[in-house]
Amino acid sequence: MNTITKHYIDGAFVESHGREVMNIIKPTNGRVIGRVTLADEEDMQRAIAAAKRAFVSRPVDPGRALRDPAPVARGRSGAP
Repeated sequence: MNTITKHYIDGAFVESHGREVMNIIKPTNGRVIGRVTLADEEDMQRAIAAAKRAFVSRPVDPGRALRDPAPVARGRSGAP
């Protein structure tokens, strides 16, 4: 059984600081299909700091996406 021990923080998968593990249960039959390491306070602080840096370096204009969604969609997909 696989145990996921990393979190996606600041554009990379990083090893969890937390040590508490939770079962991943398949809802159709109730069987445990994996395990995941839960984030702790340090993991959360790293994620929050990364999100704040990302927002400051690239502010979002929500109205832009509503006025003309095509450039926003192209920017996220990498399409020309």
